[in-house]
Amino acid sequence: MIDEEEEDEILNKGVSFKKVLKNVALLALIIIGALFIYMGGTDQMTNFFIGFTLICIGSTLIQIQKQEEEPTRQTLSILKCEKCEVTKVRNYESGDFVFKIVDSCENCDDTMKIKQIYSVKLKKSTAKKQAKEVKLKDKKQAKT
Repeated sequence: MIDEEEEDEILNKGVSFKKVLKNVALLALIIIGALFIYMGGTDQMTNFFIGFTLICIGSTLIQIQKQEEEPTRQTLSILKCEKCEVTKVRNYESGDFVFKIVDSCENCDDTMKIKQIYSVKLKKSTAKKQAKEVKLKDKKQAKT
C-alpha cells in the first residue's frame, strides 16, 4: 500500500569518498593559506592577502552544504466504527479533525469517526520503481 522510509535506511547512509576527498582538499587549501601568511618572503603584504584569500575561500566552501529536497509525505485519516470496531484508512481531506463524524459504516450503518490523523514519509524510490515497471510493461506490449 504505502512504502514508508525505514529508519535503518537513514542510519545506513554513510559518508562517501567524494565528500571526504572534498573536505581534505578544502582543509589543504586552508593550510596552504596559513603557510602563505607565515612564510613572509620579499613581499609580505602580497603573501598575507593570498593566504587570507585562500583561507576565506576554503572555509566558505566547507560551510556550503547541499540542500536536501523535502521528502514526499502523505497524510492519512483513520476512521473507526463505534459499533463494530471496523477500521478504514483514507487520504486526509481538508477539514478533517479527530472525533469528526465522517461516514456511515459499510458493515453496520453506524457512524464512523476519525480516530487518528498522521503523516507518512514516502520512499523516493517508489515513484522511480513504478515508472520503470510501467516502461517495462510498455516495452513488452510493444514487442507482442
